[in-house]
Amino acid sequence: MTGSAEVTEFTHRLIEICGKAHVLTGDAIEPRYRRDWLGLYESHPLYVVRPDSTRAVAAIMKACAATKTPVIPLGGNSGLTGATIAGEAEGILLMSLERMNNVRTIDTDGQVMIAEAGCIIENLHKAADQAGLMFPLVFGAKGTAHIGGALGTNAGGLNVIRYGNARALCMGLEVVTASGEVMDLLPALKKNNTGYDLINLMVGSEGTLGIITAASLKLVPRPEAYATAMVVVPDVSAALKLMNFVQARTAGRVEAFELFGQLMYDLCVKYLDHITAPFSYSPPLSVLVEIAAGSAEDAKTDADGKLALTQQLEDILGEAFETGIAEDAVIAYSETQRRNLWTMREDTLDAMQRHGNWLLSDVSFQVSDLPGAIADLEAAFAAIAPGPFCIAFGHMGDGNLHSCARPYDADPNDHPEEAEAIKQALQDAVVKWRGSISAEHGIGTDKQAVMRELKDPVAYEMLKSIKTALDPDNLLNPGKLLM
Repeated sequence: MTGSAEVTEFTHRLIEICGKAHVLTGDAIEPRYRRDWLGLYESHPLYVVRPDSTRAVAAIMKACAATKTPVIPLGGNSGLTGATIAGEAEGILLMSLERMNNVRTIDTDGQVMIAEAGCIIENLHKAADQAGLMFPLVFGAKGTAHIGGALGTNAGGLNVIRYGNARALCMGLEVVTASGEVMDLLPALKKNNTGYDLINLMVGSEGTLGIITAASLKLVPRPEAYATAMVVVPDVSAALKLMNFVQARTAGRVEAFELFGQLMYDLCVKYLDHITAPFSYSPPLSVLVEIAAGSAEDAKTDADGKLALTQQLEDILGEAFETGIAEDAVIAYSETQRRNLWTMREDTLDAMQRHGNWLLSDVSFQVSDLPGAIADLEAAFAAIAPGPFCIAFGHMGDGNLHSCARPYDADPNDHPEEAEAIKQALQDAVVKWRGSISAEHGIGTDKQAVMRELKDPVAYEMLKSIKTALDPDNLLNPGKLLM
């Protein structure tokens, strides 16, 4: 849009659709729309609009298609790759879906929830719980992240080892296209072989192919009890053996298996005043293990109040001690103790931020390759800067590694050469082990260049072809994911 008359007409149309209070321009655009969660990116949208329905989203997209106005969909703004930032481009419309926050239906028999894109993840947990079920997508930003954004980035989290990532939990979608049409794929069909899988195509597309307005989400039976422990292991190979051992002994009932490096543990103990340190010392490497009850018998307690499931975990860990794949453990014997362990894991990023700035990386490897990949990264980082501050932690069950580093335990911005070398070392490890440069945080603007460099060229061209076919005018989240 270039002419003032055109801008005025367009503004009036947006107000007709959303109401004047929900069309923001200029100084009326609140600071929360002008920066990302970590404060790494600034956003300069011309408009912020807040529709309250799929019909309104479609009407806005029709108006944007007619005027060639680019649109960026915005959820809880908790992303880490700059995927929802307007940047310096002119004429960007930021579409916040925060008012579309209704749970439309919960089908307890079919174990499906239909929720609008602006629903906060934690609220979906509560809604499912009230229905006697569970929505198993859990990650640190659950209190701010929206389900639309989580689907847009194919979010993972803490329970992927058992339930899969966001894509595995999405059974249907409602999507507004670049031209303003509504694609209704909400029926939660477990079998549907009618053509290409458009649902899976949209999940993980970061709003570049369509705007997700609602989703049919898979619910699961709520476990009657959990048994949780933090276990000290001698090395990453032993951690992998322990994970497979616990899986085998519980018939696949491992809910989470989270890797804790020593530095991660130490930072949590230092900065998180609301947790109690599990150990009296700093373990070099540990894992957070949680298993779920498989029957009502597992949830029974003995005369001392100990869960049968907890006793089962004790027995499993006892065998692990004998074989040398575990060295020490703290088991949670109450919900308070369990929450203490989980709070330590979920608030890790908070502890890191209190310490300073980090080079944050979200990568994945084949699970069996994790010992070798982590060893390579540790050696490479150590060669770049004496005593680099490095954290390697993550979701071991799905091969997702969060690598975080600070050269010389200093702000990476103060040591640009070392910072670039650390980034390159990470990319080299991904190439060597045939991993992925992004596991669950998406691409956004942060990883565009490296994805183009590392992605199979045939696959990359196919991605570009799909984008061109579905959004020929490049109106949907331009400048993101692809280059």
